[in-house]
Amino acid sequence: MKVLVLIDSFKGTLSSSRLGKIVTEELGKKGVRAEYFPISDGGDGFLETIVEAIKTEPVLISAVDPLGRPLYTYFLSDNENAVAYLEMAKTSGLSLLKKEERDPLQTSTHGLGRAILTAIDSGAREIIVGLGGSATNDGGAGMLEAMGVRFYNASGEALSGLCGGKLGEIAAIDAGDFYRNIAGVSFLALSDVTNPLLGPEGAAQVFSAQKGADESARAKLEAGMANYAAVVEKETGGAYRDLPGAGAAGGLGFAFYAFFNADCQSGIKYLLDRYGFSVLAEQYDYIITGEGKIDGQSLRGKVISEVIRQAEGKNVILVCAINELDHREIEELGVLKLYKIVGDIASEEESLSQPEKYFRRLIATVAMDLTGEEK
Repeated sequence: MKVLVLIDSFKGTLSSSRLGKIVTEELGKKGVRAEYFPISDGGDGFLETIVEAIKTEPVLISAVDPLGRPLYTYFLSDNENAVAYLEMAKTSGLSLLKKEERDPLQTSTHGLGRAILTAIDSGAREIIVGLGGSATNDGGAGMLEAMGVRFYNASGEALSGLCGGKLGEIAAIDAGDFYRNIAGVSFLALSDVTNPLLGPEGAAQVFSAQKGADESARAKLEAGMANYAAVVEKETGGAYRDLPGAGAAGGLGFAFYAFFNADCQSGIKYLLDRYGFSVLAEQYDYIITGEGKIDGQSLRGKVISEVIRQAEGKNVILVCAINELDHREIEELGVLKLYKIVGDIASEEESLSQPEKYFRRLIATVAMDLTGEEK
């Protein structure tokens, strides 16, 4: 029996690699041979996955976090092909903030813009950015400001410190310096969702609550984003707000469409293609995939949705800490079984405080079921 393990990180607790290692260890105790690959949908853990799939070198850089504080981070460089891989969560991610610091009216993607410029200055001619795990809802305005775009209000005064709360003030844009800064460089944005920029399925309404926005803040973010989109589309002459993934990472996908002429793809599909997953999967009897919380969003561009799609006809097992799908939704996925920690093995509080302990117990249950051992 051979098992392939592709589990997305349990945000804030266990990385994709650590989860994979735990599964191989626990299954190995029962004589089951398992192999894992780190995986990501473009959000947290994207660079960790790239290291496994592509020959690259880390480049240490100085940037800022979502609140503008100094931050040392890195990107990955494929020097032979002049390609740089960046993970927006490394500069603008929710994991960089304490819970009480979360505020998408104040957070910015400025740090990502600085990181991209550094990558270009280092010689990269292609920039590949993993979107997801963001603490921001600024439509990429902070990133654009860092890269040379100038923003003005209705009085013609220059705006600075662009963030989610300032989008409603924007009346005009000058992107001349920006275009000179990215001349000769191509961009690929890898998104973890397919949401549009605005509306009930947009960046503010769907994602900003988890970033710290209350109802009042969501309304302000939505109005500001609508104003920002109108100004951008007037200046660039395009229509981008409804494109798939425009709402990814707090509207960062919209900025890549509008200003970078970027190719935007599914992050998980890109990575599975790099692994040669369609061929790889044929070598295994079971495939174990999952993420920290499986819910409706998991079915829209996330890791499990694409793994299940590409593994059609194979025995797929889902694992998670929290499951919010009902029995009908699970049956429709066509998976062998779903295993969850919260509600079956431990409380949510216990799972968060001792994630490895309870994940090991979960996988021990999977191992017993695979081997037919009595519990």
